[in-house]
Amino acid sequence: MIKEKLIQQIKEYININRKTSLSELNLSMDVKVIFLAQGEYNINFVLESADNKYVFRVNTGSQLQIKNQIRYEYNALKYIEISGVTPRVFFVDDSLGYFDCGILIMEFLEGNFLDYRKDLTKAASIFSKIHSLEIKKENSFIVEENIFQDRIKEGERLLENVWSSTIVDKEVKHFFERLLNWAKANRSKEKYFIEEPWHVINNTEVNSHNFIIGPKSYLIDWEKPVISDPAQDITHFIAPTTTLWKANYMFTREERNSFFEYYIEGLNGNHKNIRDRVHLYTPYLYLRALAWCAYAYVEYHDPHKEIKNMDTFKKIKEYLSIDFMEDLLKDFI
Repeated sequence: MIKEKLIQQIKEYININRKTSLSELNLSMDVKVIFLAQGEYNINFVLESADNKYVFRVNTGSQLQIKNQIRYEYNALKYIEISGVTPRVFFVDDSLGYFDCGILIMEFLEGNFLDYRKDLTKAASIFSKIHSLEIKKENSFIVEENIFQDRIKEGERLLENVWSSTIVDKEVKHFFERLLNWAKANRSKEKYFIEEPWHVINNTEVNSHNFIIGPKSYLIDWEKPVISDPAQDITHFIAPTTTLWKANYMFTREERNSFFEYYIEGLNGNHKNIRDRVHLYTPYLYLRALAWCAYAYVEYHDPHKEIKNMDTFKKIKEYLSIDFMEDLLKDFI
């Protein structure tokens, strides 16, 4: 119902603005609006108009707790456009004058989702290009220097509705208590990242469906980028919580090593012990991923939640099984 309503709204919005604020897009009167994909915090549509094709993105929430989420994403896309491996963005409207949510229009990219079995070198190249970008003093990115403490705070925030929930098993709550206590007890190891800082632009949402692989390959979905250690993106990319999510896949040791080699090569050797950084950050990445699942599990039981993806809900329940979580963190806690 929401999608059908938005399609009509988008058509009306384009007709109103086609010759004014949207004139540079050369949209025809008979532009088609087609549903593309729905995430937890965005709904995306394709605009088809003669030879032009765009993505019309409707923002419905913020994982970063930002008041103007759509403007943050727009500014980020403009900033990283120089990398050549991210979508170009053409228009943003954060006025909330016509839509209840912020919207932006960006480039539609042809290609397929990333296949872990054959596209690792392309992914490594994308990461190295983005992680090699110069960070100017003037930028609008959130900076995360204390990545252990930031994950602890994030975990505590996400778990707020879990502790009091009657639908979350006591065993699951006990696991998160253990995990949070372990994370706090070991956060002093964060000094490695403070004493040897390495700040790059991280996407933070690097699952296989956020890559477009084709003659040229791209990393899309830039709703929550931050400036931080590249261990954030690299750990997220190779973690089972990511690879199992959309592709039901796990890296072999050989594939992990190969990926690291290609990534380091793309950085021209400026890798600053990326493997060590990833190892240290891994349990804190798991804290974020699993805490979000617990938070979303409670949210999905709210009858007023507008966006519900049943495939996502199925994965959430799988990840919250005690066996899965214990196996994931057996080398750490």
